[in-house]
Amino acid sequence: MSSPTTPRRGYHHGDLRAELIREGIALLAETGVAGFSVAKVAARAGVSSAAPYRHFPDREALLAACAASVIAVITDLLAEAAERAGPDPVERLAATAGAYTRYVLGHRAGVEFVFAHDFAAPHAETVQEQSRRLMDTLMALAGDVLPGDTSWADTADFVYVHLATTHGYATLLLSGARPRRDVDTLVARAVAAARDHITGHVMRLGGTPGTSGSEPGG
Repeated sequence: MSSPTTPRRGYHHGDLRAELIREGIALLAETGVAGFSVAKVAARAGVSSAAPYRHFPDREALLAACAASVIAVITDLLAEAAERAGPDPVERLAATAGAYTRYVLGHRAGVEFVFAHDFAAPHAETVQEQSRRLMDTLMALAGDVLPGDTSWADTADFVYVHLATTHGYATLLLSGARPRRDVDTLVARAVAAARDHITGHVMRLGGTPGTSGSEPGG
C-alpha cells in the first residue's frame, strides 16, 4: 500500500474522482479521520494538491464521499451474504455479521466513519443516504426474525446491538486483542455469535427462532 504522502507513479487520470475516494478510504483506514487531508489523498493518487478540488470543494466533501462509499459497499456485501445464506431468517441476519467482519478485517474500515464524525451540511446528507440504506437492509432482515408485534423502535434497538456487537468484535481483532487466526475461522465465529444473540433474543420475546415474522407466545 502506498504511504500517506508518497505519490503513486503511473496513474493516468481516467476517473480521478473514483481514485480519490479509493485512496481516501485507504488513508482513513491508516490514520482515521484526524489524519485525513485533501493533500495527503492527492499525494497518494499521484496528482497535484489542487487537482481534487475539481471534484470536491473541500475536505469535508471528500471525507463524506469516502464514508458514503464505505457504507454503500458494506450494505451491498451484507445483502449479498444474506441472500447466499438461504431462506432461514436467522441465518440470513447472522450472515451479515460474517460479511461485516470479513470486510473490516480486509479493509481496516467500517461504520465508525459514520458515527465518529459530525458531517456538516450539505455533506451530511451524502453519508446519511447510505446510512439509511444500511439500516433499511438490516431492519428488513431483523423484521423477518422478530415476533410480528415488535415495534419499529425495538427492532431498531435490536439492529443497533447486532451491528455494534459485530463491529466491536471485528475492530478488537484488528487491535490484536486476540491471536490472529485465519479469516474464515474468525468470520465463522462472528456468524455463530450473531446466531446465538438472535435466537436468544427471539426466545426471550416468546417467538420461535427461524420462523419469519414469529408470533409471540409460540
